[in-house]
Amino acid sequence: MPKPRSERTRHAFKTGFRPGRSGACESRLYQFTGVADAAGEPPVKGVAACDLREAIAYVRKWHPGLDILRVELVALIEMVSGSPLN
Repeated sequence: MPKPRSERTRHAFKTGFRPGRSGACESRLYQFTGVADAAGEPPVKGVAACDLREAIAYVRKWHPGLDILRVELVALIEMVSGSPLN
């Protein structure tokens, strides 16, 4: 049975951080290297996302002129629950 409208929670702000295996919130940092169409645009972009599919969707939406040649997983970022950054 669905919750009444007054009991429903608000949607959280969407970020690349999701609960991970260790209990902390995690995000993956990807680096996209390619050829940029625009003259002033750098050919390297960094994106933090929960998975590769989300990172590719972000790059295609916000940087359509970048022809992706290589994608690297640079780091795994963890933010412990109860952190002062929350």
